[in-house]
Amino acid sequence: MKKKILNLLVIALFVAVVSGCLYAAATVVRRKESNNKYADFFTQAEKGNIDVLFMGSSHVINGVNPASLYKDYGFTSYNMGGHGSVMQATYWELIEALDYCTPKWVVVDAYMLEKNYQYLDVMNENTPQEDIDSSIDQLHLNMDCWPLNRLKLAAISDLIQDKEIRKEFLFDFMVYHDRWNELTREDYDVLAGKNGGEGLFGGELRYEVELKPSTSPDPAEGEVLAEHTVGQEYLMKIIDECQRRGIGVLVTYLPFCPTTEDKIAANSAGVTAGMYGVPYINMLDLDIIDVYTDLNDTGHLNALGAKKVTDFLGNWLLENADLTDHRGQAGYEYYDECAARYADNMKSGAVNADELYTQLEMLSFGDVGSVVYFNQGSNAFSDDGVKELVSKMSGTDKIVNTQGPYIMINDAGSGNVYEACGEEMLDGVATAMGSMVYQPVEQRFRLLYAKENEEVNYLYDDDHIWYDVQVITYDKNSGEVLSHKYYRSYGSKYRQD
Repeated sequence: MKKKILNLLVIALFVAVVSGCLYAAATVVRRKESNNKYADFFTQAEKGNIDVLFMGSSHVINGVNPASLYKDYGFTSYNMGGHGSVMQATYWELIEALDYCTPKWVVVDAYMLEKNYQYLDVMNENTPQEDIDSSIDQLHLNMDCWPLNRLKLAAISDLIQDKEIRKEFLFDFMVYHDRWNELTREDYDVLAGKNGGEGLFGGELRYEVELKPSTSPDPAEGEVLAEHTVGQEYLMKIIDECQRRGIGVLVTYLPFCPTTEDKIAANSAGVTAGMYGVPYINMLDLDIIDVYTDLNDTGHLNALGAKKVTDFLGNWLLENADLTDHRGQAGYEYYDECAARYADNMKSGAVNADELYTQLEMLSFGDVGSVVYFNQGSNAFSDDGVKELVSKMSGTDKIVNTQGPYIMINDAGSGNVYEACGEEMLDGVATAMGSMVYQPVEQRFRLLYAKENEEVNYLYDDDHIWYDVQVITYDKNSGEVLSHKYYRSYGSKYRQD
């Protein structure tokens, strides 16, 4: 009898060890994108800290910044957007999220409302296989983080038709078991309990600038989709679910470079929202962003565009949503920490960016003071993208109407901006760096110095005499110089050789 019990204990221990090893192996080889994106969601949802959920596609991931929203308004939120998420995927992600938290508001973006297919692995009759494969791959970002239960089974059954592909989402070890040669330290860190939270609460920021935004004809006024689509059906389900639970709903259509069909879908989103009496904001019709400075590409916002959209939504929530400002409150220390980290990252980006367009974009946030200088003959004077970025900072079109030289001092601490071009001078303008004097002398020699220290000429350096673009950043309070970047223009390219 004792031997039988001992054998059973050995077998049970063996099964436990093998099960533990299999679980650890599955955890290590699983792609971490989904865990990283939603790690902070589970933590903050458990604390009851999430007041707003932002739902939608990559337009939402790149277009709404919860860290910025908290920093400027004190509203707690989470960005649940998924790359390539059609409305049915967004619906199921919301249902999963509501199993963990009850937000006061849900903001759902209606991009891709016109999509009229049920299954992501089928789509339409003529859909290229690579598009289907991409959609299935992107769905893993939304779904891998959720535990295997009846809810996840219902979601996958509704989104995927092929039973073999369903298994990849329900038992994702099937997909990731051969990742051993790709593993990094981050993959093993999860075993030590590191959750991978990235501090933007589900958002992702992009830093490129789209230099050639596209335009499409407007549809007929009030034109809507010709048929009721699967996308519309699931937007209705989202609104209905929120209203049933007493959650406020705001439907949006975030800005980008839309096609005519996108504009028609945006009109249809407004009709659907109106059917339920919920507010709708079509940002395609509003002057919120500048397509020449605020896009990462024609379909997605960059960090500057995301800041503008987030500010707009923050102001709307402030006026309409009756939310609490949690800044500095006990229990919200992590939000305070992430907001501070975000501000530091924006400042660091403005100081350390190694690409001119990106640096000008980051300087627009006003976290540091800056001096932007273009020498006479610089290709920047024929670069519409550069001129647009500089004009946004200066608030004038002075750079548009000159061939140089041109200088702008943006004293972020005081909010004052000083400009000079051609033979114009600046004589003792007040900045955190001191009382600054600018004087053109000859093409390769310009004077920029503080009256308090005339020996330092910031615009001259023997090693960089042939560089036609200079960007100086300085602490907006102390005036300490933080960086001095030199760029050479080659056509529409700028290099730091």
